[in-house]
Amino acid sequence: MTSDQTDVLVIGAGGAGIFAAANASKMGAKVIVISKEPSGYGDTRISLGAMCRSAEGFFDSSEKFSRDMIKGGEFLNDPKLVGDLVDEATDAVIALEDCGHVFERNSSGVLKSPLGKFGGHSHNRTVMSPAFGVSMGHAIRGGLARSGVTVWEETVCAELILNEGEVAGAVVLCMKTGRVKSIQAKSVIIATGGAGSLYYPHTDCMPYVTGDGYSLALAAGAELVDMEQVQFIPFALTHPQSMMGVIVGDGSMAQPFGKLLNGRGEVILKNFHNMTRAKLAMIMIKEINNGGATEHGGLLFDVSTNMKIPILKTVYKNMMRRKAAHFLRNVRRAYGRDAAEFKEPWDVLPSAHYFMGGVKTDEFCKSRVKGLYACGQAQGGVMGGNRLGSTSLTEIFVFGKRAGTAAAEDAKSRGYPDGGAAKNAVKRVEGLFGRKGKTKPVHLKKRLRELMWKYTGPLRDGEGLATALDGLAEIKRDSSELAISSFRRYNTEVVDAIELSHMIIAAEAIIISALERKETRGAHVRSDYPDTEDTTTPKNVVVRQTEGRLIATSQEALP
Repeated sequence: MTSDQTDVLVIGAGGAGIFAAANASKMGAKVIVISKEPSGYGDTRISLGAMCRSAEGFFDSSEKFSRDMIKGGEFLNDPKLVGDLVDEATDAVIALEDCGHVFERNSSGVLKSPLGKFGGHSHNRTVMSPAFGVSMGHAIRGGLARSGVTVWEETVCAELILNEGEVAGAVVLCMKTGRVKSIQAKSVIIATGGAGSLYYPHTDCMPYVTGDGYSLALAAGAELVDMEQVQFIPFALTHPQSMMGVIVGDGSMAQPFGKLLNGRGEVILKNFHNMTRAKLAMIMIKEINNGGATEHGGLLFDVSTNMKIPILKTVYKNMMRRKAAHFLRNVRRAYGRDAAEFKEPWDVLPSAHYFMGGVKTDEFCKSRVKGLYACGQAQGGVMGGNRLGSTSLTEIFVFGKRAGTAAAEDAKSRGYPDGGAAKNAVKRVEGLFGRKGKTKPVHLKKRLRELMWKYTGPLRDGEGLATALDGLAEIKRDSSELAISSFRRYNTEVVDAIELSHMIIAAEAIIISALERKETRGAHVRSDYPDTEDTTTPKNVVVRQTEGRLIATSQEALP
Protein backbone atom coordinates (compact mmCIF):
# COMPACT_ATOMS: atom_id res chain seq x y z
CA MET A 1 0.00 0.00 0.00
CA THR A 2 1.39 3.39 -1.04
CA SER A 3 0.92 6.18 1.51
CA ASP A 4 1.57 9.93 1.57
CA GLN A 5 1.32 12.51 4.34
CA THR A 6 0.10 16.10 4.36
CA ASP A 7 -1.13 18.68 6.83
CA VAL A 8 -4.22 19.59 4.79
CA LEU A 9 -5.89 17.46 2.13
CA VAL A 10 -8.29 19.28 -0.22
CA ILE A 11 -10.73 17.15 -2.21
CA GLY A 12 -11.77 19.08 -5.31
CA ALA A 13 -9.98 21.72 -7.39
CA GLY A 14 -12.67 24.10 -8.56
CA GLY A 15 -12.82 27.64 -7.21
CA ALA A 16 -13.55 26.68 -3.58
CA GLY A 17 -10.90 23.96 -3.45
CA ILE A 18 -8.21 26.12 -5.02
CA PHE A 19 -8.82 29.07 -2.71
CA ALA A 20 -8.88 26.70 0.27
CA ALA A 21 -5.59 25.11 -0.76
CA ALA A 22 -3.86 28.40 -1.53
CA ASN A 23 -4.86 29.94 1.81
CA ALA A 24 -3.85 26.84 3.76
CA SER A 25 -0.47 27.02 2.06
CA LYS A 26 -0.14 30.72 3.00
CA MET A 27 -0.63 29.63 6.60
CA GLY A 28 2.45 27.43 6.28
CA ALA A 29 0.65 24.11 5.88
CA LYS A 30 1.76 21.33 3.60
CA VAL A 31 -1.16 20.82 1.20
CA ILE A 32 -2.22 18.13 -1.26
CA VAL A 33 -5.11 18.79 -3.64
CA ILE A 34 -6.83 15.91 -5.43
CA SER A 35 -9.26 16.33 -8.30
CA LYS A 36 -11.03 14.13 -10.82
CA GLU A 37 -10.69 16.89 -13.40
CA PRO A 38 -7.86 19.28 -14.24
CA SER A 39 -7.56 21.98 -11.58
CA GLY A 40 -9.59 25.10 -12.32
CA TYR A 41 -12.28 23.12 -14.10
CA GLY A 42 -15.55 21.93 -12.62
CA ASP A 43 -18.64 24.11 -12.58
CA THR A 44 -16.53 27.23 -11.91
CA ARG A 45 -15.04 27.10 -15.38
CA ILE A 46 -18.39 26.79 -17.17
CA SER A 47 -20.04 29.57 -15.17
CA LEU A 48 -20.90 33.05 -16.46
CA GLY A 49 -18.11 34.47 -14.32
CA ALA A 50 -20.54 36.76 -12.47
CA MET A 51 -19.91 37.67 -8.81
CA CYS A 52 -21.87 39.92 -6.50
CA ARG A 53 -20.98 42.30 -3.69
CA SER A 54 -22.95 45.04 -1.96
CA ALA A 55 -22.74 48.32 -3.86
CA GLU A 56 -22.10 50.57 -0.86
CA GLY A 57 -22.81 54.20 -1.61
CA PHE A 58 -25.37 53.42 -4.33
CA PHE A 59 -28.38 53.21 -1.99
CA ASP A 60 -27.31 49.67 -1.14
CA SER A 61 -25.87 48.23 2.07
CA SER A 62 -24.65 45.00 3.61
CA GLU A 63 -27.86 44.83 5.63
CA LYS A 64 -29.98 45.01 2.47
CA PHE A 65 -27.82 42.36 0.78
CA SER A 66 -28.18 40.02 3.77
CA ARG A 67 -31.92 40.64 3.90
CA ASP A 68 -32.27 39.77 0.21
CA MET A 69 -30.36 36.50 0.67
CA ILE A 70 -32.36 35.38 3.71
CA LYS A 71 -35.69 36.37 2.18
CA GLY A 72 -34.73 34.67 -1.10
CA GLY A 73 -33.62 31.57 0.83
CA GLU A 74 -37.03 31.53 2.52
CA PHE A 75 -35.42 31.79 5.96
CA LEU A 76 -33.56 28.48 5.80
CA ASN A 77 -30.14 30.19 5.60
CA ASP A 78 -27.67 30.22 8.47
CA PRO A 79 -27.52 33.99 9.22
CA LYS A 80 -23.87 33.79 10.32
CA LEU A 81 -22.84 32.30 6.98
CA VAL A 82 -24.87 34.89 5.10
CA GLY A 83 -23.23 37.69 7.09
CA ASP A 84 -19.76 36.35 6.33
CA LEU A 85 -20.48 36.10 2.61
CA VAL A 86 -21.82 39.66 2.46
CA ASP A 87 -19.01 41.14 4.56
CA GLU A 88 -16.21 39.45 2.59
CA ALA A 89 -17.71 39.56 -0.91
CA THR A 90 -15.71 42.56 -2.11
CA ASP A 91 -12.50 41.03 -0.75
CA ALA A 92 -13.28 37.88 -2.77
CA VAL A 93 -13.62 39.91 -5.97
CA ILE A 94 -10.28 41.62 -5.31
CA ALA A 95 -8.57 38.33 -4.42
CA LEU A 96 -9.71 36.81 -7.70
CA GLU A 97 -8.30 39.73 -9.66
CA ASP A 98 -5.04 39.23 -7.76
CA CYS A 99 -4.94 35.76 -9.35
CA GLY A 100 -5.02 37.37 -12.79
CA HIS A 101 -8.75 37.39 -13.53
CA VAL A 102 -10.30 40.61 -14.88
CA PHE A 103 -13.79 41.97 -14.26
CA GLU A 104 -15.46 44.66 -16.35
CA ARG A 105 -14.54 48.18 -15.25
CA ASN A 106 -15.48 51.62 -16.53
CA SER A 107 -13.06 54.27 -17.80
CA SER A 108 -12.41 55.40 -14.21
CA GLY A 109 -11.46 51.89 -13.12
CA VAL A 110 -14.63 51.30 -11.11
CA LEU A 111 -16.21 47.84 -11.28
CA LYS A 112 -19.20 47.94 -13.60
CA SER A 113 -22.60 46.57 -12.65
CA PRO A 114 -24.93 44.99 -15.21
CA LEU A 115 -28.06 46.41 -16.74
CA GLY A 116 -30.84 45.20 -14.48
CA LYS A 117 -30.63 43.08 -11.36
CA PHE A 118 -29.78 39.40 -11.19
CA GLY A 119 -32.51 37.17 -9.76
CA GLY A 120 -33.58 38.00 -6.21
CA HIS A 121 -31.43 41.10 -5.65
CA SER A 122 -33.03 44.45 -4.77
CA HIS A 123 -29.98 46.37 -6.11
CA ASN A 124 -27.40 46.07 -8.89
CA ARG A 125 -24.59 44.14 -7.19
CA THR A 126 -23.13 41.90 -9.86
CA VAL A 127 -19.79 42.36 -11.58
CA MET A 128 -19.21 40.56 -14.86
CA SER A 129 -16.26 38.79 -16.45
CA PRO A 130 -15.63 39.62 -20.13
CA ALA A 131 -14.38 36.08 -20.80
CA PHE A 132 -16.84 34.32 -18.46
CA GLY A 133 -15.83 31.36 -16.30
CA VAL A 134 -13.15 30.12 -18.71
CA SER A 135 -10.97 33.09 -17.81
CA MET A 136 -11.73 32.54 -14.15
CA GLY A 137 -10.74 28.87 -14.40
CA HIS A 138 -7.44 29.73 -16.04
CA ALA A 139 -6.69 32.43 -13.47
CA ILE A 140 -7.28 30.26 -10.41
CA ARG A 141 -5.39 27.37 -12.03
CA GLY A 142 -2.44 29.70 -12.39
CA GLY A 143 -2.87 30.86 -8.80
CA LEU A 144 -2.79 27.28 -7.63
CA ALA A 145 0.39 26.60 -9.60
CA ARG A 146 2.07 29.55 -7.87
CA SER A 147 0.89 28.55 -4.38
CA GLY A 148 3.37 25.72 -3.84
CA VAL A 149 0.78 23.03 -3.14
CA THR A 150 0.95 19.48 -4.51
CA VAL A 151 -1.79 18.76 -7.06
CA TRP A 152 -2.97 15.29 -8.06
CA GLU A 153 -5.28 15.54 -11.04
CA GLU A 154 -7.28 12.60 -12.44
CA THR A 155 -7.59 11.26 -8.90
CA VAL A 156 -10.80 9.98 -7.30
CA CYS A 157 -11.50 9.95 -3.56
CA ALA A 158 -13.12 6.64 -2.61
CA GLU A 159 -13.31 6.92 1.18
CA LEU A 160 -12.25 9.10 4.08
CA ILE A 161 -10.09 7.49 6.76
CA LEU A 162 -11.26 7.78 10.37
CA ASN A 163 -9.25 7.32 13.53
CA GLU A 164 -11.19 7.29 16.83
CA GLY A 165 -13.98 9.39 15.33
CA GLU A 166 -11.65 11.97 13.78
CA VAL A 167 -10.77 12.41 10.12
CA ALA A 168 -7.31 11.00 9.41
CA GLY A 169 -7.02 11.23 5.61
CA ALA A 170 -8.42 9.50 2.55
CA VAL A 171 -8.05 6.58 0.16
CA VAL A 172 -7.81 7.60 -3.47
CA LEU A 173 -7.54 6.04 -6.93
CA CYS A 174 -5.09 7.56 -9.42
CA MET A 175 -6.76 7.05 -12.80
CA LYS A 176 -3.58 7.43 -14.81
CA THR A 177 -1.75 4.55 -13.10
CA GLY A 178 -4.57 2.57 -11.54
CA ARG A 179 -2.77 2.69 -8.20
CA VAL A 180 -4.75 2.94 -4.97
CA LYS A 181 -3.14 5.19 -2.36
CA SER A 182 -3.82 6.36 1.15
CA ILE A 183 -3.13 9.92 2.23
CA GLN A 184 -2.64 10.66 5.92
CA ALA A 185 -3.90 14.16 6.71
CA LYS A 186 -4.37 16.24 9.83
CA SER A 187 -7.28 18.14 8.23
CA VAL A 188 -9.50 17.38 5.23
CA ILE A 189 -11.49 19.93 3.22
CA ILE A 190 -14.38 18.73 1.05
CA ALA A 191 -14.73 21.01 -1.98
CA THR A 192 -16.28 18.58 -4.45
CA GLY A 193 -19.14 20.78 -5.68
CA GLY A 194 -22.76 19.64 -5.88
CA ALA A 195 -24.45 16.65 -7.48
CA GLY A 196 -25.87 17.90 -10.78
CA SER A 197 -24.79 14.70 -12.52
CA LEU A 198 -27.54 12.88 -10.60
CA TYR A 199 -29.96 14.43 -13.12
CA TYR A 200 -27.98 13.98 -16.35
CA PRO A 201 -28.80 14.81 -19.11
CA HIS A 202 -31.16 17.30 -17.44
CA THR A 203 -28.36 19.36 -15.95
CA ASP A 204 -25.97 22.11 -16.94
CA CYS A 205 -23.32 20.89 -14.47
CA MET A 206 -20.10 19.07 -15.26
CA PRO A 207 -20.30 15.24 -15.50
CA TYR A 208 -17.86 14.59 -12.65
CA VAL A 209 -20.06 16.48 -10.14
CA THR A 210 -21.60 13.32 -8.68
CA GLY A 211 -22.25 14.18 -5.01
CA ASP A 212 -19.01 12.62 -3.76
CA GLY A 213 -18.58 15.14 -0.95
CA TYR A 214 -22.03 14.51 0.50
CA SER A 215 -21.41 10.78 0.65
CA LEU A 216 -17.90 11.14 2.09
CA ALA A 217 -19.11 13.52 4.78
CA LEU A 218 -22.01 11.32 5.88
CA ALA A 219 -19.82 8.23 6.11
CA ALA A 220 -17.38 10.18 8.28
CA GLY A 221 -20.14 11.20 10.71
CA ALA A 222 -20.93 14.73 9.49
CA GLU A 223 -24.44 16.04 8.92
CA LEU A 224 -26.05 17.35 5.75
CA VAL A 225 -28.62 20.13 5.77
CA ASP A 226 -31.56 20.83 3.39
CA MET A 227 -30.54 18.36 0.70
CA GLU A 228 -34.01 18.54 -0.82
CA GLN A 229 -33.25 22.08 -1.98
CA VAL A 230 -32.12 21.55 -5.57
CA GLN A 231 -32.39 24.55 -7.87
CA PHE A 232 -33.65 23.87 -11.39
CA ILE A 233 -32.93 26.63 -13.88
CA PRO A 234 -36.13 26.95 -15.96
CA PHE A 235 -34.67 27.39 -19.43
CA ALA A 236 -32.22 24.86 -20.85
CA LEU A 237 -31.88 23.36 -24.32
CA THR A 238 -33.89 20.29 -25.29
CA HIS A 239 -31.99 19.35 -28.46
CA PRO A 240 -29.77 18.26 -30.07
CA GLN A 241 -29.08 15.41 -27.66
CA SER A 242 -25.45 16.48 -27.22
CA MET A 243 -26.58 19.90 -25.90
CA MET A 244 -29.57 18.84 -23.79
CA GLY A 245 -29.57 20.51 -20.40
CA VAL A 246 -27.29 23.39 -21.40
CA ILE A 247 -28.53 26.55 -19.71
CA VAL A 248 -30.01 29.40 -21.76
CA GLY A 249 -31.52 31.51 -18.98
CA ASP A 250 -34.44 31.99 -16.62
CA GLY A 251 -37.66 33.97 -16.37
CA SER A 252 -35.90 37.33 -16.01
CA MET A 253 -35.07 37.15 -19.73
CA ALA A 254 -38.76 37.41 -20.64
CA GLN A 255 -38.98 41.06 -19.60
CA PRO A 256 -42.45 42.59 -20.06
CA PHE A 257 -43.81 40.72 -23.07
CA GLY A 258 -42.16 37.30 -23.10
CA LYS A 259 -44.52 34.31 -23.31
CA LEU A 260 -44.39 30.61 -22.61
CA LEU A 261 -46.30 28.37 -25.03
CA ASN A 262 -47.01 24.66 -25.05
CA GLY A 263 -46.48 22.29 -27.94
CA ARG A 264 -49.89 23.17 -29.38
CA GLY A 265 -48.95 26.86 -29.57
CA GLU A 266 -51.23 27.83 -26.67
CA VAL A 267 -49.99 30.56 -24.33
CA ILE A 268 -49.73 29.11 -20.84
CA LEU A 269 -47.90 31.96 -19.10
CA LYS A 270 -47.23 35.69 -19.46
CA ASN A 271 -45.66 38.37 -17.27
CA PHE A 272 -43.34 35.99 -15.45
CA HIS A 273 -40.07 37.95 -15.57
CA ASN A 274 -40.10 38.39 -11.75
CA MET A 275 -41.20 34.84 -10.97
CA THR A 276 -38.86 32.62 -8.94
CA ARG A 277 -36.99 29.88 -10.75
CA ALA A 278 -38.69 27.21 -8.62
CA LYS A 279 -42.23 28.40 -9.38
CA LEU A 280 -41.57 28.78 -13.09
CA ALA A 281 -39.96 25.33 -13.31
CA MET A 282 -42.95 23.86 -11.45
CA ILE A 283 -45.46 25.41 -13.89
CA MET A 284 -43.46 24.12 -16.83
CA ILE A 285 -43.28 20.54 -15.53
CA LYS A 286 -47.00 20.53 -14.72
CA GLU A 287 -47.83 21.52 -18.30
CA ILE A 288 -45.44 18.94 -19.72
CA ASN A 289 -46.89 16.21 -17.48
CA ASN A 290 -50.38 17.20 -18.70
CA GLY A 291 -49.41 16.52 -22.31
CA GLY A 292 -48.39 20.00 -23.40
CA ALA A 293 -44.81 19.22 -24.39
CA THR A 294 -43.29 19.93 -27.78
CA GLU A 295 -41.89 17.13 -29.93
CA HIS A 296 -38.57 17.61 -28.10
CA GLY A 297 -40.17 17.33 -24.66
CA GLY A 298 -40.07 20.99 -23.66
CA LEU A 299 -42.09 24.21 -23.98
CA LEU A 300 -41.63 27.26 -26.21
CA PHE A 301 -40.16 30.49 -24.85
CA ASP A 302 -41.11 33.40 -27.13
CA VAL A 303 -39.77 36.96 -26.65
CA SER A 304 -40.48 38.21 -30.17
CA THR A 305 -43.04 40.78 -28.94
CA ASN A 306 -40.28 42.63 -27.10
CA MET A 307 -38.60 43.12 -30.47
CA LYS A 308 -41.70 44.59 -32.14
CA ILE A 309 -41.97 47.61 -29.84
CA PRO A 310 -39.48 50.29 -31.01
CA ILE A 311 -38.94 51.90 -27.61
CA LEU A 312 -38.19 48.52 -26.05
CA LYS A 313 -36.30 46.79 -28.87
CA THR A 314 -32.93 48.49 -28.45
CA VAL A 315 -32.96 48.34 -24.64
CA TYR A 316 -33.92 44.68 -24.65
CA LYS A 317 -31.30 43.68 -27.24
CA ASN A 318 -28.55 45.53 -25.39
CA MET A 319 -29.53 43.98 -22.08
CA MET A 320 -29.64 40.49 -23.52
CA ARG A 321 -26.33 40.85 -25.35
CA ARG A 322 -24.61 41.90 -22.16
CA LYS A 323 -26.36 39.80 -19.56
CA ALA A 324 -27.00 36.75 -21.73
CA ALA A 325 -24.30 36.72 -24.42
CA HIS A 326 -23.15 33.26 -23.34
CA PHE A 327 -26.72 31.95 -23.49
CA LEU A 328 -27.28 33.43 -26.93
CA ARG A 329 -24.22 31.65 -28.27
CA ASN A 330 -25.62 28.36 -27.01
CA VAL A 331 -29.00 29.10 -28.62
CA ARG A 332 -27.33 29.94 -31.91
CA ARG A 333 -25.33 26.69 -31.90
CA ALA A 334 -28.39 24.59 -31.10
CA TYR A 335 -31.30 26.37 -32.78
CA GLY A 336 -29.77 28.72 -35.37
CA ARG A 337 -29.38 32.45 -36.00
CA ASP A 338 -33.08 33.36 -36.13
CA ALA A 339 -33.65 31.92 -32.67
CA ALA A 340 -30.57 33.74 -31.29
CA GLU A 341 -31.95 37.00 -32.73
CA PHE A 342 -35.33 36.38 -31.01
CA LYS A 343 -37.23 35.82 -34.28
CA GLU A 344 -38.11 32.23 -33.36
CA PRO A 345 -39.12 30.75 -29.99
CA TRP A 346 -36.72 28.56 -28.04
CA ASP A 347 -37.59 25.00 -27.03
CA VAL A 348 -36.77 24.90 -23.30
CA LEU A 349 -36.92 22.53 -20.33
CA PRO A 350 -35.80 22.95 -16.68
CA SER A 351 -32.32 21.71 -15.83
CA ALA A 352 -30.65 20.85 -12.49
CA HIS A 353 -28.40 23.82 -11.80
CA TYR A 354 -27.34 24.18 -8.17
CA PHE A 355 -27.52 22.44 -4.79
CA MET A 356 -28.34 24.73 -1.87
CA GLY A 357 -28.02 21.87 0.62
CA GLY A 358 -24.76 20.33 1.74
CA VAL A 359 -22.47 19.62 4.67
CA LYS A 360 -23.62 21.37 7.85
CA THR A 361 -20.81 23.60 9.12
CA ASP A 362 -20.15 26.56 11.36
CA GLU A 363 -18.97 29.92 10.04
CA PHE A 364 -15.40 28.60 9.82
CA CYS A 365 -16.53 25.73 7.56
CA LYS A 366 -16.01 23.14 10.33
CA SER A 367 -18.32 20.12 10.35
CA ARG A 368 -19.16 18.32 13.58
CA VAL A 369 -16.35 15.82 12.83
CA LYS A 370 -12.93 16.80 14.12
CA GLY A 371 -10.63 17.75 11.24
CA LEU A 372 -13.35 17.77 8.54
CA TYR A 373 -14.28 20.96 6.67
CA ALA A 374 -16.48 21.79 3.69
CA CYS A 375 -16.77 24.79 1.38
CA GLY A 376 -18.36 25.84 -1.88
CA GLN A 377 -21.38 23.99 -3.18
CA ALA A 378 -20.49 21.01 -0.97
CA GLN A 379 -21.29 23.20 2.05
CA GLY A 380 -24.89 23.79 3.12
CA GLY A 381 -26.57 26.61 5.01
CA VAL A 382 -25.39 29.62 3.01
CA MET A 383 -28.14 29.81 0.39
CA GLY A 384 -31.07 28.35 2.33
CA GLY A 385 -33.93 27.33 0.07
CA ASN A 386 -33.00 29.36 -2.99
CA ARG A 387 -29.81 30.87 -4.39
CA LEU A 388 -29.83 34.47 -5.59
CA GLY A 389 -28.22 35.12 -8.95
CA SER A 390 -24.40 35.53 -9.01
CA THR A 391 -23.92 34.54 -5.35
CA SER A 392 -22.40 31.11 -6.01
CA LEU A 393 -19.00 32.32 -7.20
CA THR A 394 -18.81 34.79 -4.34
CA GLU A 395 -19.61 31.93 -1.97
CA ILE A 396 -16.86 29.61 -3.18
CA PHE A 397 -14.12 32.20 -2.83
CA VAL A 398 -15.28 33.54 0.55
CA PHE A 399 -15.70 30.14 2.16
CA GLY A 400 -12.82 28.53 0.28
CA LYS A 401 -10.53 31.05 1.94
CA ARG A 402 -12.16 30.53 5.33
CA ALA A 403 -11.93 26.73 5.10
CA GLY A 404 -8.27 26.80 4.11
CA THR A 405 -7.33 29.16 6.93
CA ALA A 406 -9.24 27.21 9.59
CA ALA A 407 -8.02 23.78 8.41
CA ALA A 408 -4.39 24.92 8.40
CA GLU A 409 -4.71 26.38 11.89
CA ASP A 410 -6.35 23.17 13.12
CA ALA A 411 -3.57 21.06 11.58
CA LYS A 412 -0.97 22.85 13.72
CA SER A 413 -2.38 21.25 16.85
CA ARG A 414 -2.81 17.72 15.47
CA GLY A 415 -0.31 14.98 14.83
CA TYR A 416 -0.38 12.49 11.98
CA PRO A 417 -2.83 9.72 12.83
CA ASP A 418 -2.12 6.00 12.74
CA GLY A 419 -2.17 4.90 9.10
CA GLY A 420 -3.49 1.41 9.86
CA ALA A 421 -7.12 2.47 9.47
CA ALA A 422 -6.61 2.84 5.71
CA LYS A 423 -5.81 -0.81 5.00
CA ASN A 424 -9.39 -2.08 4.80
CA ALA A 425 -10.47 0.90 2.66
CA VAL A 426 -7.60 0.24 0.25
CA LYS A 427 -8.64 -3.43 0.01
CA ARG A 428 -12.21 -2.42 -0.82
CA VAL A 429 -11.09 -0.24 -3.71
CA GLU A 430 -8.58 -2.82 -4.95
CA GLY A 431 -11.39 -5.37 -4.86
CA LEU A 432 -13.31 -3.46 -7.54
CA PHE A 433 -10.84 -4.42 -10.26
CA GLY A 434 -11.90 -7.54 -12.17
CA ARG A 435 -15.21 -8.12 -10.40
CA LYS A 436 -17.36 -10.78 -12.10
CA GLY A 437 -20.87 -9.51 -11.43
CA LYS A 438 -23.90 -9.06 -13.67
CA THR A 439 -24.18 -5.32 -14.27
CA LYS A 440 -21.88 -2.59 -15.51
CA PRO A 441 -21.84 0.38 -13.12
CA VAL A 442 -22.56 2.83 -15.95
CA HIS A 443 -25.92 1.11 -16.54
CA LEU A 444 -26.88 1.58 -12.89
CA LYS A 445 -25.84 5.23 -13.06
CA LYS A 446 -28.23 5.66 -16.00
CA ARG A 447 -31.09 4.03 -14.07
CA LEU A 448 -30.40 6.22 -11.07
CA ARG A 449 -30.42 9.42 -13.12
CA GLU A 450 -33.70 8.53 -14.79
CA LEU A 451 -35.20 7.78 -11.38
CA MET A 452 -34.05 11.09 -9.89
CA TRP A 453 -35.34 13.19 -12.79
CA LYS A 454 -38.71 11.46 -12.82
CA TYR A 455 -39.46 11.57 -9.10
CA THR A 456 -37.25 14.25 -7.50
CA GLY A 457 -37.21 16.88 -10.23
CA PRO A 458 -38.83 20.35 -10.15
CA LEU A 459 -42.22 18.94 -9.02
CA ARG A 460 -42.52 16.24 -6.37
CA ASP A 461 -45.13 14.36 -4.35
CA GLY A 462 -45.05 11.82 -1.55
CA GLU A 463 -46.07 8.86 -3.70
CA GLY A 464 -43.36 9.57 -6.26
CA LEU A 465 -40.72 10.07 -3.58
CA ALA A 466 -41.65 6.74 -1.97
CA THR A 467 -41.36 5.10 -5.40
CA ALA A 468 -37.94 6.71 -5.82
CA LEU A 469 -36.81 5.29 -2.48
CA ASP A 470 -37.91 1.79 -3.51
CA GLY A 471 -36.18 2.14 -6.88
CA LEU A 472 -33.02 3.34 -5.19
CA ALA A 473 -33.06 0.26 -2.94
CA GLU A 474 -33.14 -1.94 -6.05
CA ILE A 475 -30.21 -0.08 -7.58
CA LYS A 476 -28.29 -0.42 -4.33
CA ARG A 477 -28.90 -4.19 -4.32
CA ASP A 478 -27.80 -4.49 -7.95
CA SER A 479 -24.66 -2.49 -7.18
CA SER A 480 -23.39 -5.39 -5.07
CA GLU A 481 -22.99 -7.46 -8.26
CA LEU A 482 -20.97 -5.21 -10.54
CA ALA A 483 -19.07 -6.39 -13.59
CA ILE A 484 -15.76 -4.53 -13.87
CA SER A 485 -12.76 -5.10 -16.12
CA SER A 486 -9.38 -5.78 -14.54
CA PHE A 487 -7.01 -3.49 -16.44
CA ARG A 488 -5.41 -0.80 -14.30
CA ARG A 489 -4.75 2.40 -16.26
CA TYR A 490 -7.74 4.67 -16.87
CA ASN A 491 -10.22 2.00 -15.89
CA THR A 492 -13.38 4.08 -16.18
CA GLU A 493 -15.51 1.21 -14.90
CA VAL A 494 -13.79 1.41 -11.52
CA VAL A 495 -14.31 5.17 -11.53
CA ASP A 496 -17.98 4.60 -12.38
CA ALA A 497 -18.26 2.13 -9.49
CA ILE A 498 -16.81 4.61 -7.00
CA GLU A 499 -19.01 7.41 -8.31
CA LEU A 500 -22.06 5.15 -8.23
CA SER A 501 -21.53 4.44 -4.53
CA HIS A 502 -21.40 8.18 -3.82
CA MET A 503 -24.39 8.91 -6.07
CA ILE A 504 -26.57 6.37 -4.28
CA ILE A 505 -25.90 7.97 -0.90
CA ALA A 506 -26.39 11.52 -2.22
CA ALA A 507 -29.65 10.48 -3.93
CA GLU A 508 -30.96 8.88 -0.74
CA ALA A 509 -30.17 12.04 1.22
CA ILE A 510 -32.17 14.09 -1.29
CA ILE A 511 -35.14 11.72 -1.31
CA ILE A 512 -35.50 11.31 2.47
CA SER A 513 -35.07 15.07 2.97
CA ALA A 514 -37.81 15.70 0.39
CA LEU A 515 -40.09 13.25 2.18
CA GLU A 516 -39.37 14.90 5.52
CA ARG A 517 -40.21 18.42 4.30
CA LYS A 518 -43.99 18.30 4.03
CA GLU A 519 -44.41 21.75 2.54
CA THR A 520 -43.42 23.76 -0.49
CA ARG A 521 -40.47 25.98 0.38
CA GLY A 522 -37.64 27.37 -1.72
CA ALA A 523 -36.70 25.10 -4.60
CA HIS A 524 -38.54 22.17 -3.01
CA VAL A 525 -42.00 22.06 -4.59
CA ARG A 526 -44.51 19.36 -3.57
CA SER A 527 -47.81 19.09 -5.38
CA ASP A 528 -49.36 17.31 -2.38
CA TYR A 529 -48.24 20.10 -0.02
CA PRO A 530 -48.52 23.17 -2.26
CA ASP A 531 -48.32 25.78 0.50
CA THR A 532 -45.45 26.98 2.65
CA GLU A 533 -46.01 25.89 6.24
CA ASP A 534 -46.97 28.95 8.27
CA THR A 535 -44.77 28.51 11.32
CA THR A 536 -43.02 31.05 13.51
CA THR A 537 -39.65 29.43 12.83
CA PRO A 538 -38.90 27.63 9.56
CA LYS A 539 -37.23 24.25 9.88
CA ASN A 540 -34.05 22.86 8.38
CA VAL A 541 -33.95 19.20 7.39
CA VAL A 542 -30.82 17.49 8.72
CA VAL A 543 -29.53 14.12 7.46
CA ARG A 544 -27.11 11.94 9.41
CA GLN A 545 -25.95 8.34 9.19
CA THR A 546 -26.85 6.15 12.16
CA GLU A 547 -25.87 2.47 12.32
CA GLY A 548 -25.45 2.39 8.55
CA ARG A 549 -28.82 4.04 7.82
CA LEU A 550 -29.57 7.58 6.74
CA ILE A 551 -32.03 9.46 8.94
CA ALA A 552 -33.67 12.81 8.14
CA THR A 553 -35.06 15.01 10.93
CA SER A 554 -36.40 18.55 11.12
CA GLN A 555 -34.80 21.24 13.29
CA GLU A 556 -35.80 24.85 13.85
CA ALA A 557 -33.76 27.10 11.61
CA LEU A 558 -31.42 29.61 13.21
CA PRO A 559 -33.03 33.04 13.75
